[in-house]
Formats: sequence, structure tokens, C-alpha cells
Amino acid sequence: MRHPRAPSAPDDPDGRDCAALAEADPGYGCLRERLVTSALAVARRSAGGRRGPAGTLRRLGRGPRLLPQVLGLRLSPLPGGAEALAMEQALLASTPAVRAAFALTRLEHLAADEAESLLTAARVRPQEARAAVSAAAALPGGDRPALEDPCALRARPGDLLRRRQYRRTGTAAAAALLLGAGLVTTTGGGEAPEGAGAVDDARSGETAPLNPALVASADPEQLERVREGAWRDASRVDFSAWEPRGSAVDDEELLGRALAAWSTADPAVAVTVTPGTATGPPPAAPRLLYAGRVAERSVVLLHDGLRLARFAEPAAGPAGEAAGADGERAGRSGGGRDAPVTGSTLELARVDGASGGHPAVVLHRGTDGVRYLTAPWVERADVHDLLAPGADPARVALGEDGVTGPVPTGVGSAECVDSPLLELTTPPGLPTGVLVDMGELVPAAVTDAAPGVGHGHPLRGEAADRLARTACHLPDLAGSGVRLVNSWEFATQELPDGGGRASWVCTRAETWRGEGVRTVTQLQLPPDGEPAADDGGAREFGEAGVITARAEGGADCTLREHHFTASALWESPDDGWYLIAAASPGVGELTVRGDVDGAADGRTLAVPAAPDAEAEVVGVVTRTGEAATELR
Repeated sequence: MRHPRAPSAPDDPDGRDCAALAEADPGYGCLRERLVTSALAVARRSAGGRRGPAGTLRRLGRGPRLLPQVLGLRLSPLPGGAEALAMEQALLASTPAVRAAFALTRLEHLAADEAESLLTAARVRPQEARAAVSAAAALPGGDRPALEDPCALRARPGDLLRRRQYRRTGTAAAAALLLGAGLVTTTGGGEAPEGAGAVDDARSGETAPLNPALVASADPEQLERVREGAWRDASRVDFSAWEPRGSAVDDEELLGRALAAWSTADPAVAVTVTPGTATGPPPAAPRLLYAGRVAERSVVLLHDGLRLARFAEPAAGPAGEAAGADGERAGRSGGGRDAPVTGSTLELARVDGASGGHPAVVLHRGTDGVRYLTAPWVERADVHDLLAPGADPARVALGEDGVTGPVPTGVGSAECVDSPLLELTTPPGLPTGVLVDMGELVPAAVTDAAPGVGHGHPLRGEAADRLARTACHLPDLAGSGVRLVNSWEFATQELPDGGGRASWVCTRAETWRGEGVRTVTQLQLPPDGEPAADDGGAREFGEAGVITARAEGGADCTLREHHFTASALWESPDDGWYLIAAASPGVGELTVRGDVDGAADGRTLAVPAAPDAEAEVVGVVTRTGEAATELR
């Protein structure tokens, strides 16, 4: 890595020439780069979750004030003028990269390109480094900012009146403490009128009254139950509008065991938790959604407003009893109603913010597939194979209690040979559910829509082909708490040498907890054959999309961050290599920097390149003139 050369500026006021110092000591540039890298790394580590409203870092908390301290004196830094105060406030409101650029250009007197090079070496993105240098040039202070000596202090006497007030307050507090201690000692020596009774109660095992809310959360008689058909006039069509269904909604023993498994940590119950989900008991009486028998298991589904809880136990007889060969109950860890059956399971999943777009929950997983509990308003269930776009779906049986028949799943498959997706038909005015199993309690909703346009249907027309080429990437998301997978085509491009028309797609997987979001961009090359006619059979859609960029966290491909570029190296049918790039709507003037040089006025670009070329694609946001984000 090339270290930035020493500044070519005149001597500073103290008589030190940074250029002469760097020439005399070749390690000066290396030391300066290490110092900037270390300072920015500390700023990044201290940033996690502590950003202000404008995206800037808050001040770090101050430690204990140990030194310097002089009894009877008050020490403070020398006050600066109005110009110094304005400069300090501007620096505090700036990002760490801007402050570093300020020090390099205004104190070290580096040129703009030299400062950008040093910031890039300190792991700052090139576009961020350029923006930081530009922002630093606009800060107040002039070419030679006036900096006060941090070691110079001003001493003055303390406030004598306040010191006397503190002395009086301390004396009064000490007297009150001594008086209180004497009263406690006096009352503790005597015998309370109810002392013997209290001891007897403690010995008999009686305890203080429990929290009424916790008592209600473990009582099956206090379970909330939505009236039948309440969803028709409900303001929200989510889990709060589901009525209780199933053959065991009145089985208090089964419901009591489910509530006990949720409220206590019983080793007989295996607990599974979706990432980001709290494991504590419900804060109040939860809502009953389902209780019944599914594939030789007794299942109870509960909702506490923020989480879903699915309790399941072996069911070989009524009320979930497991019968042995001799007809006696087996596998019971205790004799009461709250004693779970050995082999019981509890799965918790966070569902705050759920809407009508999640009208199904997994009730049971078996070798024959997954059985779902659908919302009360679901009218029909169909299974599509994402790898067979255009093919007629398979109808799935839907019981009166809203439980589906076995639905195939792609979770756990070693190879991507099929990708089942469940489509639920709802009445007009209610969102249609298009769901894919992610191996968790709640399947993920699947959509195809550009930011700000609304949710599109992913199984119609070209959207189905895009989803087919994304399907084999979905198993990578299993087990991460995904609530929504959205794809949208942000650009199309005519490839050189007669390569056909390619599609650039951004796919974003959002989670229930808000963290762990994953974003990828794909280059979907044109298929070899022509799409077949829509005659009820599957059509050719091409190979799976090539991942060109991956990102975790952030707001990429959303309405907040929808200006970006993506690029890839591609080999044409004539064995020529090209760097191809595309930008989202609202971005133009693409420029390539690095091992490849090129530019284009539109949103796509293709320039000849070596197979191992490394380059950066810069786009300009048309509305603001700012640099667009490059996804890599």
C-alpha cells in the first residue's frame, strides 16, 4: 500500500515544517496512516446503536474526574473565541471521517487526493472519503485553525457560599441517619404482636401473593378468546383477529399443560426459539388460537400480542394422554394438570408487526410435509413449485378448522430440485398470502415490488421467472427469523456480442427483530431457450441468478436507500470479458475507476475488461448530484 507523501504546505506557526519532518523521517507517513486507521476503528466500535438523528455519532461518555484536582481551586480549559467555538460545534456535529479529513487537510495540509487516499487506506469507502474531504473543506476555521493548548488551564477559587451550604446539608443528613439507625435497633429488640404467627406461616410454606397478571397467564380459564367472525369488522386483520379453533379448545388439562410449559422452565419440554424472541412467560393471559390433534400430536397455539407459542405433546388418547402397552399413562413427569408429558415441545416466535400478509402458522412438521393453521378468512390453499413457473398449482385440502393437509417443503433438502410455495386465497379486500417455509413457526411472506410501489404478486408473469431464479438462494435464509422476502428488477441491460437481455434484481430478506437483514443483488442472464406458451405447463426460465453483491443490515433496496449501483465481470458468447454494471432508477452518469476505465450517460454500462480486473463503479443521483451507493 502506498503511504501518502508528506504535506507540501508552508511552515506552521510553531516553526515545524511537516514536509521537512516527513522527508527526514520516512516513518512519518506510516505513523500518520496508523494513527488515522486506529482512530476511525475506535469510532466505528463505539458507534454501535449510538447514532444521533442525523446519522452522526454521539459524544462518548466521560469517565471519572480524577486529575487534575486542587482543593479550593476550580480548574477549567482556556476559553476560545467565537471562531473556535463555531469550529468545535461544527466538528462535534460531523462524522468521524469528516473530522479525520479536517485534521489531514487543515492541520497536516494534505492535498484533497492525498487525504482521500489515506482515508481509503483506513477502510473508508472511496465515495465516503471524497464526501468527507468535501465536507471538511466547508467547515469553519480557515486554512490555519486556531487551536488552544489542551494542557493550559485556568485556575480560580471555588464557590465559598455553596461550600458552606454543602457542609450544612451533610451534617443534617448524618444526624438523620444516626436517628434512623437508633429507631431500627429499638424496634428490632422487642417482639412483634404477630411474630409467632409469621414464623409459623413461613414454616408452613406459605408465600406472599403472586403477581395477578402472572397468575392469569397460567390459568386456562382466563385465556382470551376472540368471538367467531370477529375479523369481518376488525380494524386489524392479524393474529389478534383469529378466533379459537380445534377440537380441544375446551380441554383445560391440555391448555393448562401448555401454559405451564410456557411459564416454567420444565426440563421435560424441549424449547425452540426464533432468533430475537424473548423466552419469558406471557405478561398477561394470552389469546387462544388453536387447540386440537394434528398427526398424532396434541397442539396448542397461543398469542400474547408480541409472540406466538406452539405447544405440542404426544397424543395417543383423549386429552393428550400417552398410553403404554398395559393401558396405564406413561411419560408423565407428575400427576397434576400442569405436569408436561415427556416428549413435549414448545416453540416461540416473535410476530410483532404482523399483518394480513402472514395468514398461516406451522402446526406440525412430519415426513409427509408441513401442516399449517390458516387465518379464519382463508378460502383456498394451493402449492406452487417456484422452479416450475407457469405450471398449474396443486390444490391442498383445507379443513373446517383451518388446518391444511400436508404441504411439501424444501427445508433440509440437500439439492435444489424443487421449491414449494404456499398461496392462500382470501376474500376481496384482504391481502393474499404467498408464503415460503423457512423451517420456523411462521413462514416468510414473498413479494415482488419496487420500493414505494406496494407489494406485487410474485407468481404472475415475469415476476414468477425472477422468483424462479431466486428460489435456490432462499434455503440460505432458513432459521434466521425471516418475515419477508422481496425482489424487484431495478434494471435491464442489452449485453454486448449478442449476449441477449439480462436482468438486474435486488432481493432483500427482512427479519421480525429488525436486525440480521440480508440484501443481495443478482445478475439474471437470459435463458438459452424461448419461454413456452402459457398452456398450464412449466416454462424455461434460465439458470439461477448470479450473486453480484451481499450486504447485512442497512436499508439497501428500500425506499430510504434506493439509489445504488451493482457490477459484475461477464464472459460473452465470443469469449470476450466485459465489466457490466447497472444502476437503480434515478441514478446515471456511470463511471468506472480502477483496472478498467469507462463511462456511460445512462443506467447501464459495459466495457472490455480482464477476467481478474478490479474496479469501482460510481453513479450520480440525478436529483441531488450525490454519489450513489455501490453494492459489492
